[in-house]
Amino acid sequence: MESKKIKVCIIGGGNISNTRHIPALCRLKNVEIFGVIGSSQERIDYTCKKHNIKNSLLVNDPKNDINKVKACEWFRKVDAVVIGTPPQQHYPLAKMALLLKKDVLVEKPMTMNIKEADELISLAKKNKLIFNVVHNFNFTSGMKKINKIIEKNKGKYGDIVSITEVQFTNRDRRLPKWYNELPLGLFYDEAAHFIYLLKRHGGQLKIESAHAIYNNDKKDATPRIMNVDAMAGKVPVHMFLNFNSPVCEWNYVINFEKRIINYDLFRDIVVDLPTDNEHYATDILKNDISRTFQYWWSFIKNGFKMITGNLLYGHEDILEKFINAVKTREVDEYMSGEVGRSTVESMNEIVEKVNRRK
Repeated sequence: MESKKIKVCIIGGGNISNTRHIPALCRLKNVEIFGVIGSSQERIDYTCKKHNIKNSLLVNDPKNDINKVKACEWFRKVDAVVIGTPPQQHYPLAKMALLLKKDVLVEKPMTMNIKEADELISLAKKNKLIFNVVHNFNFTSGMKKINKIIEKNKGKYGDIVSITEVQFTNRDRRLPKWYNELPLGLFYDEAAHFIYLLKRHGGQLKIESAHAIYNNDKKDATPRIMNVDAMAGKVPVHMFLNFNSPVCEWNYVINFEKRIINYDLFRDIVVDLPTDNEHYATDILKNDISRTFQYWWSFIKNGFKMITGNLLYGHEDILEKFINAVKTREVDEYMSGEVGRSTVESMNEIVEKVNRRK
């Protein structure tokens, strides 16, 4: 006997919904994308047409339009919602869905502040609902490989002694129009990925210092460059972010006592190298050969996935885990609202420290 399909409503209908959430949901046999809710009729129509979704609803203000959504006949049949909107809209939309007794998966960052986060977590618990956050780089194939290395090779690799994060962002790429409305602009939209990875591999973050240099345009909330120093548990961390680069590169580098791992987030490539000892030519060349082989082998595999639209950066696992949680009521700890709250807390601490020095 075929099990009941989980009816999912997409909230947003923008880029992340169409390129990540919906393709990941379409891979699941026990899911039906039942409708789309959004604040733009154009985006709603585009999403429904592209993915053959029958039901839709235009909602301009989730706080005041909750009765409109509640009265919507097709929405009553929905089991869960997936929210892929700008961060400022996460709180009111998630609150609306939770009040209407729907399980929720919301994009990162979960909310704009911890007060909003606490309210949503409390509301979900009160109504016994699933409330998950999209921390997708926890579930990429590359990050799974890194986590296996950490679990199985501690004796060979030694302890993690430091983590370095480097981000270069090209402003000419397809960026959302709303990013400069956020605290520190692009930082607040993108930094969650680095924050939750740091907490997984090191521990709770303590922000030691944060400094930014801005562009001359006063309307540009996004810094030119940022530096953040922190402790993740007992692991020292340095973040360098350049938001005025001609190319996009995101790298997450874990330094062990005896090895180093460089994770290329955009290409989902892991390069794992041993110490080069006393840095003689033979050691350098061995590492160069290993680095080149590891990179190009992964580049060929992931490049094909990228061209064919199948490199979903962990969203396929996230959506599957969320749907399983809707069915079993068992939540993956790395998708929990509590982890989302912790990420928001650290991001706001960085924003506060930067603004103090501005």
